[in-house]
Amino acid sequence: MEIGIDLTYIPRFKNYDRLAEKIFGKKEYEYYLSAINKQEFVASRFCLKEAFLKCLKSGILDLDLKEIEVIKEDTGAIHIEYKGRIYKASLSHENEYCAGVVIYD
Repeated sequence: MEIGIDLTYIPRFKNYDRLAEKIFGKKEYEYYLSAINKQEFVASRFCLKEAFLKCLKSGILDLDLKEIEVIKEDTGAIHIEYKGRIYKASLSHENEYCAGVVIYD
């Protein structure tokens, strides 16, 4: 089992519309279009993708980020889908920061 964590400063995401097109899979992008705070949405998903990459001991250029999808469940909880598997994840926001944790087993 591996655990990845990442902390992200939300205001650093300036061109979030362009970034969303580059890093979101189909399901994520559809949800992004209806998000109220798009900057926070992009930052938080990027944060979780970084945490997932840490589980894999990979760098950001090693994988296509569109293949790592952060999915929000009906309950409000989230998980990561990657290559047909589901991984546990948690996300928290506080003011200008978000933190993400992923468990890869």
